[in-house]
Amino acid sequence: MNELLLQLIDMLSLPLEERAARRALRDFAESAGFDYFAYLHLRGQESFAVSNYPREWQEHYVQKNYIRVDPVVTKAKHGPPIFQWSADEARRIGRLDVRQFYKDADRFGIRSGLSVSVPVGFKNRMIFTLASGKSMVCIDEDPDPVTAAMAVAFVHSHLASATQDAALASDIRLSPREAECLRWFADGMSMPDIAETVGIGYRSVRSYLDEATRKLGAANSRQAASIAIRLGLI
Repeated sequence: MNELLLQLIDMLSLPLEERAARRALRDFAESAGFDYFAYLHLRGQESFAVSNYPREWQEHYVQKNYIRVDPVVTKAKHGPPIFQWSADEARRIGRLDVRQFYKDADRFGIRSGLSVSVPVGFKNRMIFTLASGKSMVCIDEDPDPVTAAMAVAFVHSHLASATQDAALASDIRLSPREAECLRWFADGMSMPDIAETVGIGYRSVRSYLDEATRKLGAANSRQAASIAIRLGLI
């Protein structure tokens, strides 16, 4: 495993395009004996995932808001930096929501895996997962924590600005007018110009931007626009 991690670091140290980076991660997962890879960046309302999981599972995950019950995410937040997980282990815990999560995941051949969790600042976290259709993972050696963390950092360098497979803040809903005002603001238009373009008053524009900023948990309208673009809301 450690040799494969070093090879992955070497590959990702190159200036690869997104498609090539995804292919390198897919090949790494297969070489390590897994079926899928997944990179999850936990960053509040800007949390997102990039993976080669089946598209139907990705959509189902977002629709069910499974990030709130996903035992891998929970363990990554509070557990060791590297850990194995399995549906069988979760069944022994007995939580109904976790059992349902793995029951749904089983339909897509996601039954066990290995995850690396790397903290970023106070609250944010990078999680890289290898998933398998086997009931239990089997690796030849325990990954070195430093090497694994370095590999995740290289993964992040390529996928942080990649086309997201799933924006995970699925409960955020901007009204059509909030999205419109925020979109014009993101394009650099001033609030008086937005008011004239949209055909509403200045105070209304300010109100729509303030509400969008609140929903997105942003500090100001500029940050709100950045988050909304990241999440594909505008």
